[in-house]
Amino acid sequence: MVKDNGGSIAQKGFNYQNCVISLVAIRNYNKSNFSIYVETDEDFEVTYDDSYHAYIQVKGQKNMSLKKLLQETKERPSIFEKNLSSGTNDSIYKIVVYNFKESDLKEMQEQIDTEELFSSSWLLSDNQKKEVNNPRVDNFALVKTAFDNNIIDAKTFLKGEMANQRVSIDNRDDVIINELLQQIVQKSEKEVHTIADKELKKITSEELNLILQKVTAKARFDKELDKFGFTEIKNEKIKKEEKKIILEYITAKKSVVNFLNSDENSLENESVTTLIPKTFMLPEMETLSENSRYAVGISAYCDILEGIANE
Repeated sequence: MVKDNGGSIAQKGFNYQNCVISLVAIRNYNKSNFSIYVETDEDFEVTYDDSYHAYIQVKGQKNMSLKKLLQETKERPSIFEKNLSSGTNDSIYKIVVYNFKESDLKEMQEQIDTEELFSSSWLLSDNQKKEVNNPRVDNFALVKTAFDNNIIDAKTFLKGEMANQRVSIDNRDDVIINELLQQIVQKSEKEVHTIADKELKKITSEELNLILQKVTAKARFDKELDKFGFTEIKNEKIKKEEKKIILEYITAKKSVVNFLNSDENSLENESVTTLIPKTFMLPEMETLSENSRYAVGISAYCDILEGIANE
């Protein structure tokens, strides 16, 4: 199925959906073969292990209810019908909201220990399942997030989740969350014209590791940068370029890592201020500005020091 690109083209910066995707990424990126597909057959899809595949709809409006999820028109199917039409009978289905009719929730059963992606979810009652009238509803759960579509509230919650998952570092949380949101937006904006194009919208566990797991190396960056003795203005410009690495300079960074690792003697005996300028001659670095080169070089060096350069 080729995706309608309306959602992709309209995708702009922050929204509730991107924060929900970020939450799933932070909580689950260490799962085996974990991947997220953004704006494909559903708002997003999650796969892991060899067989898990979830299709997830996100509804960031107030006063959501079972009735609204079942509402259909001549022009479009209901939210439930659209959600449950994807995948196979073995697939998992979820609809994520921040606000839901209380009387509907009271009929449902909350599950905590058995919810695999979020901290908890809600299973429909037998009567509610009859209303949906689809056999796949047995694989469905409603998720209600603790944050709404307010960016400040959402980021605060995501920072707390990062701390719970031990990927939090003082003064770097905002940078890490912004990098994650940027990655999601970038993938959302990829247009799909063929089935094969779906891979363009995939975020892998390896990509998430680059953002979420390498926080110790990020914290070390400022310390190594100070050794060069640049002016404060130049330091700030280099730090600004460092924030772009995950989206713009990752190929250059991998090249620098390989170059530095290829000469263990120099790595052990030469200072960072001597090593980094040597990387500027690499083809992947030649096209970058001087500040970008320093940012990429120092970041690669920090990854090596922290033992995470090949993760």
